[in-house]
Amino acid sequence: MRGFLKGRRTLLSVSALSVAMVLLASPQAQADREHANGPAPVTTPKSHDGQLSSRVSLGGTGYTGGSGTQPITSSSANWSPPDCWYEAFTPDEFEAVLDDRYYAAGNNHQGSIYDYYYGVRSKMNEIKYHRGDDGKWWLLVYNRNLPENTAGSCTITDGWKWVDAGNPPPPGAITAEQLSQVAYAATKLPVRKVTLSPGANNQKVNLPTYVKFSDALPQVYVTAQVPNPPVAATVVAEPYALHVDAGTSHAEPQSCDYLFKRNGDQYNIDTEGAGCNIVYRKATAAGGAYTLQAQITWKVHWTATADPNGPVAGPMDDGYTTSPQDVTVQEIQAVNR
Repeated sequence: MRGFLKGRRTLLSVSALSVAMVLLASPQAQADREHANGPAPVTTPKSHDGQLSSRVSLGGTGYTGGSGTQPITSSSANWSPPDCWYEAFTPDEFEAVLDDRYYAAGNNHQGSIYDYYYGVRSKMNEIKYHRGDDGKWWLLVYNRNLPENTAGSCTITDGWKWVDAGNPPPPGAITAEQLSQVAYAATKLPVRKVTLSPGANNQKVNLPTYVKFSDALPQVYVTAQVPNPPVAATVVAEPYALHVDAGTSHAEPQSCDYLFKRNGDQYNIDTEGAGCNIVYRKATAAGGAYTLQAQITWKVHWTATADPNGPVAGPMDDGYTTSPQDVTVQEIQAVNR
């Protein structure tokens, strides 16, 4: 078999196209990735750019999303989720990764990359990928759940490491705290409009705008976990405060803040009699409106388990959701007799 591969390597140096054609045409080229009496090849996930994707699984009430939800917005402007780390792989899984890259390089006419993986596979075959040894391969993987437009900043340079049993995982190996950041980035929160009195389409100049919120909200949590070795983290978010902005400078005050009161799964706010209520001082133009913004602040913590009710491991950045609604404001009409 090694002679067959050396022949492939010689062909590659003459013509990358010839290599690709032979690889595609020869059943032996695909058969050489299988052991004579071993298991079927292991399939490993790949991301769209050819990098090895993380095998982190996500679940929970805040991951399903759907209508009426928003991705969480962190209170920290500089926060971003981790984009890469090491995950544990078996020898068979590691071999499948190298095989996939080796054959992809040949089929894509990437001569130098093909030669590189030929050499790596040859060395790994000599040590049998550490089959039968007590330990794990740790492979560099990339976060496949990064939000759009998130710039990568992976600083890990080695693609894989072998670690004997009894030794700690390599620096950069996935941790529960990293998983909590992955779960945080994947969290979607329910969005609810506040109820205004007077109604949104019937606001009056110089009258206070009372705000009410009384909704049953599900427990919002997202769990991220990897199976081997088992590591998990769960992020839990709970409504904490409401910030209301009038949407115009023609209001006194222009904004107010209130704390939620919890009663079971109900979160309540009623600002009648509160010390702060928005008062519009100018009517909206005919056909126009002010855009009132109601922003909920969510207190977030995480547990180092797959249980949202597990021991709290620590706080996380507050999260925000925002719900706008148009309000029209009219002058109060008085009738003199």
